Amino acid sequence: MEPIFLSIVTPTYNRAPLLQNCFDSLKRQTDQDFEWIIVDDGSSDGTEEAVGNMLKEEAGFPTVYVKKENGGKHTALNASHPYINGRYVLILDSDDTLTEDAVETVRKGWAHYDKDENVGVLTFLRGKTKAQPLCISSFEYEPVDIMTAPRKIVFSADCCEVIRTELFLKYPFPVYEGERFISECALWNRVSFTHKCVYINEVIYLCEYLEGGLTKSGKPLRIRCPRGGMFTSELRMDKKNRLTQRIKYGLLYTCYGCFAGMSPGQMAKKCRAPGLTWICMPFGWLIYQYWKRKYAG
Repeated sequence: MEPIFLSIVTPTYNRAPLLQNCFDSLKRQTDQDFEWIIVDDGSSDGTEEAVGNMLKEEAGFPTVYVKKENGGKHTALNASHPYINGRYVLILDSDDTLTEDAVETVRKGWAHYDKDENVGVLTFLRGKTKAQPLCISSFEYEPVDIMTAPRKIVFSADCCEVIRTELFLKYPFPVYEGERFISECALWNRVSFTHKCVYINEVIYLCEYLEGGLTKSGKPLRIRCPRGGMFTSELRMDKKNRLTQRIKYGLLYTCYGCFAGMSPGQMAKKCRAPGLTWICMPFGWLIYQYWKRKYAG
């Protein structure tokens, strides 16, 4: 039997009324060679019943529903791993939808790069509509380093990444007790150490940023989850990155370290760039003081 082309993973938390729109956009796909994996991150709004009702409808693709205790989107993505059968993975949030030709467009993209083992991710666009992208890359169809390549971004840096399944499974998100958020950069940055990305300026992902969503929650959410912030920042301090970026993330690393209650020595010991950590420490502490007054009061 031919393997499934694409696994679409939808982590969800208390978004029961919106899942139907997500489901309907999948039913309209011109290419139905995919599976839909819904991971319910401990919802209390009737999500399980809503999914049960949806699954009574006819669909041209297999669907898996997984329920787990609440732990944050990253833990829901980790929980999807045992159920993935596709060659590639696309993360679709439960309050968003795909364009009708999304899977078809992804297939056309990977047809050019599947045999290039250096390419691990294809990055497509998000948009308010197919004609209104939220971001544009100036490196279209050129394999580039995810971490270091400059990009011409309009409005937002949010894109829609489609990753090889073996890489998605290789890099589960780290989980820290009491923290319910870590940026997806924890995945993309680790992939960038060994694989390149190809940007394709086609909108396949339609979204609106809702109140209460992760994007809208911003810095207050991030500083409540400082060890996750330290993890993603520390990756960007690697010597392969540009110096200006290494300094930027050194400041963030030390700032989050202060929120995590770590001493300067602990921060330096845990970092791949201890010297840079010491240099950034006083300035990161000043950022910490400012953020603490503005966002954590």
